[in-house]
Amino acid sequence: MARTENFRHMDILVLVLVTILVLFGTVMIGSANGWVYDSENFTLDGLMVRQLIGYGLGLVFIACIQICDYSLIKIVAVPAYLVVLVLLVLVLRYGVGAYENDDVSRWLPIVGDISIQPSELCKIALTMVLAWFFDKVGDRINRIPVLMGALGIAFIPLILVFKEPDLSTSLVILAIVAAILFSSKLSWRYIVPGLVLAAILVVIVFLDALSGDPKLLGDYQADRILAWLHPEDYQLTIAYQSIQSRTAIGTGGLYGVGLFQNGGTVPVPTTDFIFGIISEELGLIGASIVILLFLSLSLRILWIGAHAEDVFGKLVCIGIGVMIAVQSSIHIGVSTAVLPNTGLPLPFVSYGLSSLTANMMGIGLVLRINVESKKNKLRRYGV
Repeated sequence: MARTENFRHMDILVLVLVTILVLFGTVMIGSANGWVYDSENFTLDGLMVRQLIGYGLGLVFIACIQICDYSLIKIVAVPAYLVVLVLLVLVLRYGVGAYENDDVSRWLPIVGDISIQPSELCKIALTMVLAWFFDKVGDRINRIPVLMGALGIAFIPLILVFKEPDLSTSLVILAIVAAILFSSKLSWRYIVPGLVLAAILVVIVFLDALSGDPKLLGDYQADRILAWLHPEDYQLTIAYQSIQSRTAIGTGGLYGVGLFQNGGTVPVPTTDFIFGIISEELGLIGASIVILLFLSLSLRILWIGAHAEDVFGKLVCIGIGVMIAVQSSIHIGVSTAVLPNTGLPLPFVSYGLSSLTANMMGIGLVLRINVESKKNKLRRYGV
């Protein structure tokens, strides 16, 4: 009975923001896939139905996490991390791409047409295990063996994801790791050299892409960077998606062309470029509201983390908040051609059951951490 009372202490604002994004995203997925609302013969597009099923499954995960003992969440961090490592290894051997001739391995077939994307689960599991690790080591974080252990935990899955290859998810994972390290009382004598090294690596990656014979990047990754720098040379091939998305955004103007009125010119409109569809149909105003929703959600999660009463809770919230903020920013940057095309879904909005379910799990953790903080405060005040 006591655990079911956890639902009374959940942060409703986070749940409302997520629900608005998912329901809005479901409508936009349908519109991008050619669905039009008809009150007389109302039916849902197949992708919309699957997205809503994914949302329902996510709510089940959230409910299960709320009734779990808080200490159990910490205990499962390491097993979850190990399971994800196994899945990442399996996807390199048995994985498939989104299309028949894709030269990538990101999805692991389960049964029939059902598959999972382990890299999505990796973001949540890695956040949990790093938070658990730093919760255990406490003030010893600045000792070299401890720091090397943390980097080892982070870079094993990072390398596996990069080998799929999945550069966009690798960047999100790097952002999560950097945010957690920065928030764990890491000494500036490590932070400053780390930032310098990161800047050097970015320069090396760009030089590698420009070399014409990339050694660090895959050919298609290097080509995407070149297409971003010189879109006019790739307008009918690699840069086509970004150019079409940017054109659609321009077409939308301030108010948009109207819901369900997109021109059908944006490639992969239900996933990687759904922000282009949103901007075309709802204009700058609609796009700005979506950005505001993501900003509000990310800041609320970080606020919950700032008020968490243990290191584990604080770092999990920081990891989830940064994950949502960085991933949504990259997606919007790609859709507007500000960033190279990386193929990253918009959290809670783009179609994809693995992405949606993993993000909902992350929200469940945030809500449970907030519940625990509220309960501890009530105990202290004798309520």
